[in-house]
Amino acid sequence: GSYEYWYVEQDYDRYNQSGVKETEGTIDGDMHGGNIMLGYDNWTVQFSYREGDFDATQRWLSYSVDTKTSEEQEEYEITLRYLMRDLGSRHFVPYIIAGYNATDMKATQTITTSGWVWTRNNTTTIWDKYEYKAYLLGVGAIMPFNKYIGIRGDIRGGYGKTERQLDTGTRYTGDGGAFVGHLTGYWNVFKGLNLQVGGKYQYLDGGSTHIRDFAKGGLFAMFGYSYRF
Repeated sequence: GSYEYWYVEQDYDRYNQSGVKETEGTIDGDMHGGNIMLGYDNWTVQFSYREGDFDATQRWLSYSVDTKTSEEQEEYEITLRYLMRDLGSRHFVPYIIAGYNATDMKATQTITTSGWVWTRNNTTTIWDKYEYKAYLLGVGAIMPFNKYIGIRGDIRGGYGKTERQLDTGTRYTGDGGAFVGHLTGYWNVFKGLNLQVGGKYQYLDGGSTHIRDFAKGGLFAMFGYSYRF
């Protein structure tokens, strides 16, 4: 098992379906969660849960209007990994990995420039809920330098279904692709205690002109404990 923590601070620009930049801004926030892993022989199953809150400020370029966005994110993930030891070596063990990812997000946008309202509901605040469900398959490898430290990384691709719900009650659905890539350095500290530090990038296609794509990348740290039965 392990506990992980993310921190995000970066530019946050929005583009329309034609690739034209609509807004410029920044976003910051944090995300935390945990992982439970159970392995036997070459098989490992892992369940992960993460949740976080992010705040963004943006300027709409076509109207010179400023908005503030509050995003709540929740993510569930389950993966199954198989180590292909026969194809590897002492310092390189390839594996295949399959999984399911569900990411839910609620975005509340408030206009902070006086005299403006959203045409959707004629108020200064609107909200949208997004649901992304992705099925992924990929490959990776564990590269131990010695019994204490090493590197682990993989890439996964697949497809998913999406849904967007507006505060007016309108719903949109879509089908799109998905991609996840990550690279982690690990350190077996002492008697089952371990530390991992790495980076991860996740992309979920909205699959519709009415549903925005979801992309997230960053650095993370995990502190965990492994127990051998």
